[in-house]
Amino acid sequence: MRTRVPILSIFLLMMVILPFLGAADSDESRSAGNSADNSGQTITILDDRGQYLTIRYPVTHVVFLVENAMNSMYAVGGADKISGIGTIWMPEKKEVFFRAIDPGYDTKPKISTNGGVVDLDTLRKADPDLVVLWSSDYNDEATTAIREELKVPVYGVYYTKLSDVSRANNVYAKIIGNEAREAEVSAIMGEYTRMVTDRTRNIPDEKRQRVYWMWNDIYGTAGLNSATNDLIRLAGGKNILEEADLEGKAQEHPTISLELLKRLNPDVIYMWYSQDIDPADIISGKGDFADWKNLKAVKTGRVYEVTDPFVFDSFSPQQPLALMAIAKDLYPDLFAEINLDKIIDSFFIKIYKVHYPGFTPA
Repeated sequence: MRTRVPILSIFLLMMVILPFLGAADSDESRSAGNSADNSGQTITILDDRGQYLTIRYPVTHVVFLVENAMNSMYAVGGADKISGIGTIWMPEKKEVFFRAIDPGYDTKPKISTNGGVVDLDTLRKADPDLVVLWSSDYNDEATTAIREELKVPVYGVYYTKLSDVSRANNVYAKIIGNEAREAEVSAIMGEYTRMVTDRTRNIPDEKRQRVYWMWNDIYGTAGLNSATNDLIRLAGGKNILEEADLEGKAQEHPTISLELLKRLNPDVIYMWYSQDIDPADIISGKGDFADWKNLKAVKTGRVYEVTDPFVFDSFSPQQPLALMAIAKDLYPDLFAEINLDKIIDSFFIKIYKVHYPGFTPA
């Protein structure tokens, strides 16, 4: 009997220690961004707001209230895991694509958001395990309402650098258990990105095109800590805010004055897609743009627009296509032999298994 006492003591001691070892392993794995527990029933992920969320694994019902992120889920093979969809901006340009790659698109609940208020009744019908929305604040109105009313984890998307898209691809692939597809998507995006960066990476700083990025609020621009700033740099350009004496220029979306714009005098103006303004309006001095007539970019006619906000969406897996379109505008001679339509078609075939344009099956 005396030999059994130490054995029992050791057993009890291990029962006390093991939970703490497991906790340490969990903390270590969280530092990598996500982890699955030993039971295989849950996974812990880290959103763009720095919040850890534990959800069922593999996840089967995800609602996307932000379409950029939804494209990432489609790319990694999760069409059948999307149980609800938020408002689609410019649906006439995009829904033909969604229907082509998601046979269940029309039957999935469409959840509206108005002024930060989410239609919780419709969201509830989608029976989500996870809701994904655009947010930089874990305590914003929409996130709080979903957490408290539906008791559902909310993943906040807030891209401030280009690599955030690849991280999102990785997270969505992990929660559906399809890491192999994410590796393929990563390789494809890298392949098309290098078609640009192999030509632009060695452009010296003093020879880079100096770019003013214009959001739809006209004097709102891409800050130095933003994915769009990264995009300009990879395309061979230089954000004019690098030269600006402006408090807050590191923000994601700072605002500048007309006087500062005139002082910085960009070589190129690149505007986000607008339904109200065209590059020709700026070049011709229409309305308020009369004050821009002496800008170098205007005088030389170097004002460009993101012509298709879906195909050239840098906050989605189409990021390399946005990069290529911008690089071709900045350096037309350097990319003269590139047929952009053929590049887009080949990319859509590899990522989404459909052709461009038309989105017929590949």
